[in-house]
Amino acid sequence: MALNLQDPLIAADFARLLPTPGRLAALHGKTVLLTGATGFFGRWLLACCDHLQAQGVALTVVALSRDPERFLVQEPHYRQAGWLRWCRGDVQSPIMLEAGPVDYILHAATDTSADAHKHKLTIFNTVLDGGRHVLDLAAQRGCSRLLFTGSGAQYGPQRLDVARQPDDAAQACDPTQPGSAYGESKRALETLASLYAEQYGLECLFTRCFAFGGPGLSLDGHFAIGNFIRDALFRPEITVRSHTPVWRSYLYGADLAVWLLTLLVDGQAGMAYNVGSDQEILITQLAERARDLLAPGKLIVIADTANAGVGSRYVPDIARARAQGLSVWTSLDDTILNTANWARRQGAAL
Repeated sequence: MALNLQDPLIAADFARLLPTPGRLAALHGKTVLLTGATGFFGRWLLACCDHLQAQGVALTVVALSRDPERFLVQEPHYRQAGWLRWCRGDVQSPIMLEAGPVDYILHAATDTSADAHKHKLTIFNTVLDGGRHVLDLAAQRGCSRLLFTGSGAQYGPQRLDVARQPDDAAQACDPTQPGSAYGESKRALETLASLYAEQYGLECLFTRCFAFGGPGLSLDGHFAIGNFIRDALFRPEITVRSHTPVWRSYLYGADLAVWLLTLLVDGQAGMAYNVGSDQEILITQLAERARDLLAPGKLIVIADTANAGVGSRYVPDIARARAQGLSVWTSLDDTILNTANWARRQGAAL
């Protein structure tokens, strides 16, 4: 699952989004601890940092991973990256870093797979314990700023009459329901981080991340956009799993990386930012878009016509991000096309 600047597609993405370092020049000479470095978020962040290096922004990234060698087999390009250091470990245990400064922490370690969410108590403990270990390290090392990647699930089900979920919405998931484990753990972590910020003088920022697309996305996971791209490329028909009206939106991976690093260095401490696209689309229309772009004429099948339901929305308002100069720079069509082109070249015939 190679995703790095050796791929002309990835290099072109960052050349388009970051022709100059801009505000990210603030990372020059700094050390960033990155958790979740080998996941979808992490791979895009590493590629972005590699691009910044090529522009003369000499930052150091310390990447926490349970198995760095496995990642480097997939991404041999990074073996020669002098700016990238590896720390073998897991956020579920105290983080043991070599001596040296840690200026920033970007905590992106979370398992969002469907299998992980079957074990609700485990994922709750994983999110909260992992965050506590990151905060302990920050307090010990005098880290100046931390950014936590949360989830739009923290708000609970979005009301159908709310077109876009505001950053400052007071609503939350139901804490009495086990199905709220992931969202509630992310909410609890924000509270825990705020307490550490008060006691140790840390600057903590929070993101509520929605849905994403782009190279590196699992095509056989529980992400509709990936499933539709897979079906359009490799299956005899495109399957939509529900007839229920469902609205979603998707932010491209390169946009995501620039957003997170920009908020890390320039966001307002103590603030929560929605991260995602505010350009909604019905899931059935998304399937049609994938078909029209990748496999014109291919049959679309609605798998569950018996349960129409009332529908669901998962679309953020990104007013706070836009106030920071961030935007949805990559179109949905380009997100679909780039993901498909990457999948073809990776041989991801699932």
